[in-house]
Amino acid sequence: MRNNVGKYAATIAWPVLVTTLILLAWEISVRMLGIRSIILPPPSAVVETMAQRHDLLLAHLWPSLYLTVLGFLLSVIGGIFVAVLITYSAIVRKGFYPVIVVSQVIPKISIAPLFIVWFGTGTMPSLLLAFLVAFFPMTINAAMGFESIDEDIHRMARTFMGTRWQIFWKIRMPNALPYIFGGMKISITLAIIGVIVSEFVASQEGIGYLIKLAGGLLDTPLMLAAIVALSISGLALYGIIVAAESWAVYWQPPPEAVGVGGG
Repeated sequence: MRNNVGKYAATIAWPVLVTTLILLAWEISVRMLGIRSIILPPPSAVVETMAQRHDLLLAHLWPSLYLTVLGFLLSVIGGIFVAVLITYSAIVRKGFYPVIVVSQVIPKISIAPLFIVWFGTGTMPSLLLAFLVAFFPMTINAAMGFESIDEDIHRMARTFMGTRWQIFWKIRMPNALPYIFGGMKISITLAIIGVIVSEFVASQEGIGYLIKLAGGLLDTPLMLAAIVALSISGLALYGIIVAAESWAVYWQPPPEAVGVGGG
């Protein structure tokens, strides 16, 4: 237990140290060079803005996080479902899996204006875009996990009269969990991007809208404060997935996430 705590502390210490040094260099450089806040405010000004206008930031942060989490959860459910179909259906695997892979070359963000035309300027376009950009890496990672089981173990399970359901839950699913969590870590970041881009295009609320509004008003401290609030929230969501992974996949270190995403 102490070794794990020490390992995690060492892992966190370096990023914290590097970030602190970057912020100090930023603060000192801005003040020494006399850069105006409208161009680049110092970190202290950004923190002050976050403290003074926290109500505004929280009011716009909540809709963005809500749509991000909802779109992410839908992508996890849909991605795993489609991955199961790919694993057990030859028609789906041969007919749709190549289409899913090839579709990665399409920049999903370019579809945002179409969603605005089809569904208006409410929350639906943001939710659909978050789901769409997060769905593909989730599907591909889960499918790779389901299909990567040891064939000897699979044949042994069938020899002992294991049903397809039993083989799935006791062999395929545990084997696929590291891949699924790898896909989840990719998907949550893409879901955030999808929501923010949709809010940039057409929205009256959300962090993306607030960033666009602050940019139009040349309020750079508020713009950076919104970006920092979004970054902290994204790190928190990512950390929740990492913690869930360490709890669920306790028997082996998770593999590197497969770099499959869409933008």
